[in-house]
Amino acid sequence: MEPCRPVSLPPCPIARCALPAGLLLAALSVPHVALAQDAPPSGWSLGAAAVVQKSPYRGYDTDTLAVPLVSFEGKSFYLRGGSLGYRLHHSEHTELAVTAAPYLMRFKRKDTDDARLRQLSNRGFSGMLGVAWRHQQDWGIVRASVQADVTGHGEGIAADASYAYPLATGRVRLIPAVGLAYASSKINDYYFGVSATEAARSGLDPYRAGSGVSPYLEATVLVPLSAHWTATASLRRTALSDAVRDSPMTGRDTMDSAAVSINYGF
Repeated sequence: MEPCRPVSLPPCPIARCALPAGLLLAALSVPHVALAQDAPPSGWSLGAAAVVQKSPYRGYDTDTLAVPLVSFEGKSFYLRGGSLGYRLHHSEHTELAVTAAPYLMRFKRKDTDDARLRQLSNRGFSGMLGVAWRHQQDWGIVRASVQADVTGHGEGIAADASYAYPLATGRVRLIPAVGLAYASSKINDYYFGVSATEAARSGLDPYRAGSGVSPYLEATVLVPLSAHWTATASLRRTALSDAVRDSPMTGRDTMDSAAVSINYGF
């Protein structure tokens, strides 16, 4: 097997090197886990993904999602896993788009074995609208996005910035990445805050979460199986911000996510 070496990124459409949009990661990211996909520069791809998240909530079961993947790369619009985008600018190396995507965090009280957390209200996935920017050169890929909740879950803001450096060993592509994920106080408070009513009902201390920044490390492996089939696997470890760690709902300092997918491009 050839040793790993930096990939000389060709002047191809930027969609060919799609990374986990916050592991679909989402599909999917968490919250952000979209899955890494090597989509064709134009046309459709179909597939399936499984996303596993080790939740930071106390006594919480591992959260697993199995989802179909439908992706499309058009002249102006794209659909990548769970993210829909409209390109405002698209050049050989840069893309700027308006996006709609899920924020893949949720709390289901029936999934925890902590008696106090079972008294809290459920928190569901959020729908986000925003803008995403991406720049690709031989030295790597830089991505940044800002999104706002539009589903009434606190109407907060989430942002993400990352750097990735693709490597190749034979036909396999390894894509390590490092990034920062920001969540505003309204986002964090929706998912990790404890209201006075919930505190009285559960016995937990009331808690109002502030904003926070969570650094993460990510690695994606992309394996071409044939001219049309591609398999991917992604891992992400996120160091939770103080605003999340200090919540009485939280029992861990980190959040781990994993995703696997298989796609057929045509």
